[in-house]
Amino acid sequence: MPDAKQITAMRKATAILVAIPGRLIDFLNKGEVQLEQLQITVLDEADQMSDMRFLPVVKEILDQEKLDGQRLLFSVTLDCGVDSLVKQYLKSPKTHSLQNDRASVSTMERYILVMNPGDKNDITAQTSAHKGKTILLVKTQRVADPLCDKLAHAGVPVGALHGGKSQAVRTRTLALFKDSANTALVATDVAARGIHVDGISLVVHV
Repeated sequence: MPDAKQITAMRKATAILVAIPGRLIDFLNKGEVQLEQLQITVLDEADQMSDMRFLPVVKEILDQEKLDGQRLLFSVTLDCGVDSLVKQYLKSPKTHSLQNDRASVSTMERYILVMNPGDKNDITAQTSAHKGKTILLVKTQRVADPLCDKLAHAGVPVGALHGGKSQAVRTRTLALFKDSANTALVATDVAARGIHVDGISLVVHV
């Protein structure tokens, strides 16, 4: 989103601000955001922040906050530097964890397909053409768009979701995926995080 639109919105006595670290630190450095009255900080997906090397920026933001506010941290793991956030910025933290046996999914079947590289496109298209909703996960947007084109050429109703798409296109693509009974969605790992769509019958890690 454009900076100007967000700055205008924040100047209207914002009660809750949802931000990515890079944009927030940019606004802080420009004086467009003040944290003097901040009461609660929620750091979501801290493990993903670590994977994307955002932790130095996150720490820079936390250093500018007042010390008596409440801080909450959500993370799949506490390694890769996430534990340093806990030790440095959380005071007498209460820990809530989901045990592995509760987190397991007993109704899901898992398969590994071993194939020749030359057969990958055909098998991916055949797999995606089944009855129901399919999400295909890829690493980068450079892989997402060509795969989407190949599936569409094979007759699979499909859309692509990644950071290179405009917000309007992403919103429209996700809405079509939700509303269609038999369709596929090619998404990067990052873009797929947080997607909630009911009735997905297959997830393929391409």
